[in-house]
Amino acid sequence: MSRLSRQEYLGVMRKKYKRLKKHQKKEHSQLLSDVVDITGYHRTYASVLLRSPPPKRTIRKQRSARYSTETKQTVLLLWHAASDICAERLQPFIPELLAKLVTCGELTVAPETESQLKHISLATVKRIVSHEKRRSIIRIGGTTKPGSLLKRQISVRYGRWDETKPGWCETDTVAHCGETLVGTFIYSLNLTDVATSWSEQVALMGKGERAAVTGIEDARKRLPFKLLGIDSDNGSEFINWHMARYAKKNKLTFTRSRPYRKNDQAHVEQKNWTAIRQLVGYQRMDTVAQLDLLNDLYANEWRLYLNFFQPTMKVKETIKDQATGKKTKRYYQAQTPYQRLMSHKGVSDEQKAMLQSQYDSLNPLQLQREIQRKLHKLEKTFSKIVK
Repeated sequence: MSRLSRQEYLGVMRKKYKRLKKHQKKEHSQLLSDVVDITGYHRTYASVLLRSPPPKRTIRKQRSARYSTETKQTVLLLWHAASDICAERLQPFIPELLAKLVTCGELTVAPETESQLKHISLATVKRIVSHEKRRSIIRIGGTTKPGSLLKRQISVRYGRWDETKPGWCETDTVAHCGETLVGTFIYSLNLTDVATSWSEQVALMGKGERAAVTGIEDARKRLPFKLLGIDSDNGSEFINWHMARYAKKNKLTFTRSRPYRKNDQAHVEQKNWTAIRQLVGYQRMDTVAQLDLLNDLYANEWRLYLNFFQPTMKVKETIKDQATGKKTKRYYQAQTPYQRLMSHKGVSDEQKAMLQSQYDSLNPLQLQREIQRKLHKLEKTFSKIVK
């Protein structure tokens, strides 16, 4: 029985109920029983409805939309231009990204839309972009093989970093082995600066000792600041004499994390996902052609897009409730690595001028189109291998 049918039925029975006299108790009881059987309501609730009709529902006037359709569409365009990042990272970056796309001629917005975008709240951005999320299909276990040499000679570092100057980096490798660890395949070496989140990626064929040193050197040459120290896990590609000699020769502080404690390297572990896995996924790559394509992408468009147009969040403080033991994290406003370098007092004016000049020459959507073109070429190599 539909809700409307119940209301019509109760309207008829209510009139019969009111026509009955006070002394007609049996008739009252029988009519109430009939209503309970037909409607399925509880007897007490049914008696209340028979004595008096339910109050009329007040229909609230729908609030007019504050943001125009054009504003919402522009937010989605900016979101895609920033590689579908979370709203917390996107919202503070909207004014700068909008200005950049307008300057590059990729976007034209009305003054009213521009004003709305500059004052749009985080909650509104969340509502607009909360539809799509990327999912990865293949997952693999860890591929770190512990290095036994030099362990006692390399200091263990853990806990929060005290260094605020750019140049102190965490490093790790990511395996592109697909579903099997058999044979030789490509690894991505990831070098991430702790203070600014600036990161560089290099593709290696295997993770031999010499290959890891070459990868660190290639990444070091691309950094816009001097490399001061590297902190690795306990993998054999890092804990060896080649890396120790390289660090000593270049006057680098070389430390390692505690075994089986991934949180000791939280900065680079997070970048392993956003800078590598989200880009190329979990497919197996083991050919020289794939190595060259991946290195071409890492050394050119990807590093520029990642460091100039991808905001990241940093923890400001962690508050622990002594009663419940629950921890609450508070974050600084999301910024790109480029923005952090430009506002850092330890970066020279000459370095800032170089970065500013490089930023002015970039178009994020053009970089994104070139990245997609190179990824498409990489995907074609996968299909050839399958055939």
